[in-house]
Amino acid sequence: MINILQYQRLKVTSRKVKKKNEEIEKNSLCYEFGEEKNENRYFFSYSDSNDIRKLIQKNNFSTFQKFRLNLEALQIKQTDRIDRLIAVNAIRTKLTPYNFQMHTALQVINEMNVNAILADEVGLGKTIEAGLIMKELVLRGEIDSILISTPKSLVTQWKSEMNEKFGETFSITNKPGERVNLKKDNRIICSHNLLLTKFDQLSDRTWDLIVVDEAHAFRNTHSKGRTCIANLRKKHLLLLTATPLCNKLTDLYSIVDLIQPGILESERAFVSRFAEDSRSRVIRPNEVNNLRRTIKEVMCRTRREQTGIPFTNRCVETRTLEATTNEREFIDEATEYLRDMSKNHFKTIETLIAENPSRKISLSQSNAILVFQAITLQQSFSSSPYAAIQSLKKRQERFPAEADVAERLIEMASKVKSAKIELLKNIIGDIPREQALIFCLRKITAHKIKEVLEREFGKAETYLGDMDQIEREKTIKNFKNGETKYLIATDAAAEGLNLQNCCIMFNYDLHWNPMKIEQRIGRIHRFQQDRDVTVFNLSVKDTIDDYVLHILYQKIDLFTMTIGKMETVLAELKDGAQDIQRTIGEILLRSNSRLDIKRELERLSNDLNASREKQELAEKFTQGVID
Repeated sequence: MINILQYQRLKVTSRKVKKKNEEIEKNSLCYEFGEEKNENRYFFSYSDSNDIRKLIQKNNFSTFQKFRLNLEALQIKQTDRIDRLIAVNAIRTKLTPYNFQMHTALQVINEMNVNAILADEVGLGKTIEAGLIMKELVLRGEIDSILISTPKSLVTQWKSEMNEKFGETFSITNKPGERVNLKKDNRIICSHNLLLTKFDQLSDRTWDLIVVDEAHAFRNTHSKGRTCIANLRKKHLLLLTATPLCNKLTDLYSIVDLIQPGILESERAFVSRFAEDSRSRVIRPNEVNNLRRTIKEVMCRTRREQTGIPFTNRCVETRTLEATTNEREFIDEATEYLRDMSKNHFKTIETLIAENPSRKISLSQSNAILVFQAITLQQSFSSSPYAAIQSLKKRQERFPAEADVAERLIEMASKVKSAKIELLKNIIGDIPREQALIFCLRKITAHKIKEVLEREFGKAETYLGDMDQIEREKTIKNFKNGETKYLIATDAAAEGLNLQNCCIMFNYDLHWNPMKIEQRIGRIHRFQQDRDVTVFNLSVKDTIDDYVLHILYQKIDLFTMTIGKMETVLAELKDGAQDIQRTIGEILLRSNSRLDIKRELERLSNDLNASREKQELAEKFTQGVID
C-alpha cells in the first residue's frame, strides 16, 4: 500500500515520448487538464493533495521532469499490489462477500490508493465493500485510526455491521454511556451533524481512514459540512453514495473534488465545460463520455443487472383481526398508563436518581428515558398478554408508585385471549406443508407460540438471544434440514442467518424500525432463494401497530424496498424524524385519541414519501449522467 504519494494525470502540449506515454496511461490514475492542442499526456506525483491546483496553475515542470516523475509514480504504484483479500478468510464465518464486492475492494486498494467513491446502486452492499477495504488494511497493518461519518439514523446500524460482520468495535460519539476520546480512540462513528460541532477535536489528528456514508449530503461545495470533510487530515477517504448526483451536475463535482482535488478543474470551469443549461441540470451530450471516463478513475459503481444475482418475487400480506372486548379494554387502559408514565406522573425519574444518587439526568435525558421505557412496555403489550404481565410485574417491583395501576392492568391482561395467535393459526392452517419463520419481540411470547404450534401443527423451536452458540447452531441445523417445521425467533435472528430453505415469514410482532423489518425478511429473501417469498404482517385492528402498517409502511411501499433504499430514505428525513421508532413512540404518547395518532402518522408518512420520491429522482439523474 502507498500512503505517501498520490497520482494524477496532467495533459500538456508536447510531442515527445508518445509511445511510452501510451503504455503508462493504461495503468495510471489520472488528472486531465484542459483542452490543449496536442493529445500527449505526461504524469507527475505529489505528496499533498491540497497543493494540486497550485501545481497546475504554475505548470512549471519541464517535459522531462513530468515524464520522469510519471515513471517514478508508476514504479511505486505497481509495488505492493495485492491479488487476493485476506479479509475474506478472516470474516468467512460471519459473511461471504459477492464477487463484485471483492472486485471493488481490490480495485480501490490497488488502483485508487483507497481514495474513492463507492457508488453502487442501492441495496448492493456499499457498507460491505467499505468494511472489506477497512478490514483488509487493518489486517495488513496499513491503518489503525478510522473515523466513520454517517447520518444520525444510521449510526447504530454502522456500529452493529462493523462489529458483527467484521469484528471491529467502534464507539459512537455522544452516545449516553459511551466515553469517547476523539483525540485518542481509533474506532469512532460520528453523525454528520456532530462532525461540525466536534470538528476542532476531530481535526486535531491525522486519520488513517475516513468513511463517509450517504456522501451526497455534502454535495454543496460551500457548505460547512463539506468544508469539514475536506479539511480533516486523512491518509485515505471513502465516500459512499448511490446517488452522486441529486439534482444538478455540481453535486458530482463536489464529491469527486473531495477525493482528488482538481481532477475536474475548478467548479466554474467544470460547469462551463459540462453543463448545457444555466442550472447545471443537463449535461452536454458531446461531453458525457469525457466525464464518465474521468470519474471512473475515482469511482466504483455496480449496477444491479451487472451482479448476476437473481432475486425472486416478494409478496406481502397484512392480516388484521378485531380485538376481543377484554383485549380492547386492556389496550385502552394500557395506553393511558403509558401516557401518564411518559409525563412522569409516577415520579419514575426520581426513582432512577434515588437508585444512583451520583447520576445527573438532564431534562432532555429524562424525556428520552421515559419515551424509551414507554416504547419498551408498548412492545410487550402488543406482543402478548403473557409478555404484558411479565413486564408489568417487573415495573411493580422496581417502581412502587406504579404498583396499583400495574396490578389492575395485570388482572385485565390475564383475561385476554390474544387475537394475533388466532390469526397465526388460521394462516398456518391454510399452508400446512410449508415451513415458516416467525418473528416476535419477547421471549415469553416465542415460547407460547411454540407451545401452540407444536400442539396443533408440527415441531417448533425457538431461536433466542440468551441461547449459547451450540444451541443456536443445532436449532438452525434442525430447521434447515426440515426436522423443525416452525422457527420462532426474536430479533436475535434478524441478522447473519441464511434460511433460504424457507419461503414463509411472519411479522407476528411489528418492529417500528423499518430497517429491522427488512433485516428479518432478508433471512429468507436473499441470494440462492429459488421460490417467491411471502411475508405476513399480523396486527389487531385500531392499534398503533395497525396504524403503522396501513398508514405508514404500506403508503411508502416499505416492504418492496431494499434495505439500502430504506436507509437512504430515512437519512433524507429531518433530524426530528430520523429515529423512526422513537418518533412513532412520541406520537402515541402525546396523542389524545386514535384520530390524533392517525393524523400524525399521515404527516410522517408524507415526509417519508417525499424523501422516497426525492431519492428516486436522484437515482434517475445519476443513471443518466454516469451510467
